[in-house]
Amino acid sequence: MRNTLTAIVVLLLSIACVVVIIIGISGTPKKPDPPEVATPVSSRVITPSTSQDQPSKVIQDIVVEGPSQRLSNAAVGTITWLPKPGDLIEFGTALYAVDHKPVILMKGSLPMHRDIAYKVSDGADVAQLERNLVNFGHVADEAETGDPTDLTVDHHVTPLTESSVRSWQLSLGMTSTGVVKHGDVIFRPGAVRIAALHVAPGDVVEGGSVLSVLLDP
Repeated sequence: MRNTLTAIVVLLLSIACVVVIIIGISGTPKKPDPPEVATPVSSRVITPSTSQDQPSKVIQDIVVEGPSQRLSNAAVGTITWLPKPGDLIEFGTALYAVDHKPVILMKGSLPMHRDIAYKVSDGADVAQLERNLVNFGHVADEAETGDPTDLTVDHHVTPLTESSVRSWQLSLGMTSTGVVKHGDVIFRPGAVRIAALHVAPGDVVEGGSVLSVLLDP
């Protein structure tokens, strides 16, 4: 009988221990899973523009009296040189400079509207360019010399046209590419006198107008 009671007591104590352990485990608060942190897709920091802190540049729009016309600009970059109002610009010289590259005045009635390079499609703008290259002395005109190896001034770009462009570029201190970019040249029927400046050195241009010229220089 005593052995039976002892066994019952041991069994009850064992059950009590198991219950205590289960309660202890279930009563322990579970730590929450750490929140998921998204990986940033960019570390770029955008800072406010400081242009408002810079002193504004006041440019006088009309400085030479008389009817004038704004010249369209196709060069892109920073203005590094400008003429003075009243200056007379002749063919073959710079109207202004962008990124230290001169924008040259050439004779012609058709506006420059594209890049001119070897194998470009034929056009009257090609003939205008070739005529200027002849006038500037970078190539001889076959029609004047009778030499078939000289340049034929027409609507077609030839290897001789390209080499003449390279010669012209080198004479101006430009990189010799053989390609005349849209913004490298401005065609006008005659020499021009500067009437007004619409930008200042250091301004960034992309299209628009850099200056105006008198219609009757």
